[in-house]
Amino acid sequence: MFDDSALATRGLERLFGPASEEGGIPLSAIRERASLQLDEFARLAQARLAERGIAIPPPVNLVSAGDGTLSLEGRHPQAAAIEAWLSGNAEVARKFKEVEVLYEVVRAAEQPDQVLPDAVYFHIGLTSAGPVAYFGDAVCPC
Repeated sequence: MFDDSALATRGLERLFGPASEEGGIPLSAIRERASLQLDEFARLAQARLAERGIAIPPPVNLVSAGDGTLSLEGRHPQAAAIEAWLSGNAEVARKFKEVEVLYEVVRAAEQPDQVLPDAVYFHIGLTSAGPVAYFGDAVCPC
């Protein structure tokens, strides 16, 4: 029979590094992993956008629509090309979701008594200064 706790700890340590002496994974390790995944996503997205002749600036703000799809938020001069790239793009949706889950874990750890409202969406802004991840209250219908 498997020890679920030991198995989970080994899996978490593989992702976040060794557990603390108290046996838990430090929040700083999860934040670091989230940041690394965000940077990886940004590199991938910017490379794929560059292949389509889409440069940053201006920034590109991607948001999780809640149904597993991504959409472009705000106005962008190449919005049609960006939306075409996002449409049915499983690779970018999967990478985005990996980042989103890590940031949700960080948020839950930082605010353990608060439930993330349904009207809050995860955003990744791709800017010339680097990527920005945040939770926003609504998806802009722009």
